[in-house]
Amino acid sequence: MTLRTRVVLIVTTLVVCGITAASLLAYGSTQRELSSETDRFLEQRVAELDDGTRDRPARNGADGDSDRDDSDGSDSDGKASDGDDRRSVDPDAIVQTLDATGAIDASSGAPLPVNAEDTAISSGTKGTKRSVRDLTIDGADFRMITASIDGGGAIQVATPTGSNADVLSRLRWRLAGVGAVLASTAALLGWFLMRRTTEPLAALTEATERVATATDLTPLDLDRDDEVGRLADSFDRMLAALALSREQQRRLVQDAAHELRTPLTSLRTNIELLARAPDLPPAEHAALMTGLTTEVEELGELFGELIELATDPSAPRSADTTFDMAAVVADAAERFRVRTGRTVDVHTEPTQLTGDPAAIDRAVTNLLGNADKFSPPTEPIEIELVERRLVVRDHGPGIAPDEVDGVFERFYRAASARSTPGSGLGLAIVRQIAEQHGGTAFAGAADGGGAEVGFTIGD
Repeated sequence: MTLRTRVVLIVTTLVVCGITAASLLAYGSTQRELSSETDRFLEQRVAELDDGTRDRPARNGADGDSDRDDSDGSDSDGKASDGDDRRSVDPDAIVQTLDATGAIDASSGAPLPVNAEDTAISSGTKGTKRSVRDLTIDGADFRMITASIDGGGAIQVATPTGSNADVLSRLRWRLAGVGAVLASTAALLGWFLMRRTTEPLAALTEATERVATATDLTPLDLDRDDEVGRLADSFDRMLAALALSREQQRRLVQDAAHELRTPLTSLRTNIELLARAPDLPPAEHAALMTGLTTEVEELGELFGELIELATDPSAPRSADTTFDMAAVVADAAERFRVRTGRTVDVHTEPTQLTGDPAAIDRAVTNLLGNADKFSPPTEPIEIELVERRLVVRDHGPGIAPDEVDGVFERFYRAASARSTPGSGLGLAIVRQIAEQHGGTAFAGAADGGGAEVGFTIGD
């Protein structure tokens, strides 16, 4: 099931629940209001019968006051039975009177049922003077009130409630119809909105599938300022980083193949020469063996640098420790003096650092080796370490402004350095080590000539 379908189902379910709850509340409120209206009608009719505003049914079933004297046309209270404002029993209700024993005294219609509670109200033995209940007479629904009257006895008034049932039945159908329409509308609207909302997510899905199965790294370029837009922007940045990584990988393979071709060709030539001329003079044989040894060493160095560059810069360093960077710089400079015989001026200040001392030593050694290639043998190489910033200065031709950005790239060689030895990976390794320690590598022209190349260390 897709995300779009799940969300639409959830929204539709919530809407249906809301409609159902509202319908139940409306239905219950209407039902209570109709019941209250019926009860008010019954209470009013009892009051009219009790105070004489409306006639009670006669014992013989005809309309009239059950207590009046037919011979003189007046009731027991002396009120006139003709020409006054009393109303006869209406057909909208059945009126029945009970005597003090609970027996039916008179009724305007079909006899109403009398139970023990009605008898207790009529005899005055029940604490309450009224009771209301629903009942069925000849298959028709009624609501009836039983109320005690002064002097003993009770009045029962029942009114049909079929009209209430009809109203509630129509209301149920209307609520069901409205609910169905609203639920369908909510489902369609939810589907439309989710389709519009998930279009960028669908594009992201297609893009990820495209990246996983092909080499197409075209960005999405979604112009949105919501969460989906930010997700698309992040994905575009990831695609750009992946494209850059692929390009760097391609360049690394091409450059490595180019750099490996020269020593491999030289090795093959020397080996073939030894194979064709096994009886070479000792001097020539020694020269060939020296050349082979040199080429093998260069290959080993190149492979080591490639492996080091292939290490993930963001991977945690396993040899982190706290050390004095100034001591590492001094040791590297001393080894360089012994190996090359060159003068190295060292100016450092104590610098406590947490990191990989072997990696820092490798970076310093690479910087010294780079300076050795371009600085005249008689000129000193200068090293300065101040405030976690290491600079190595030479007195060579310097670095052209348009070449500064490329000196830390893999296998990069400036126009003036095409003939110098080396793999072109030394400064790339320096930059990687600096970034692993939270710093950056830099290069530029030195005051008075030469170049300054170095790196900083993060706090």
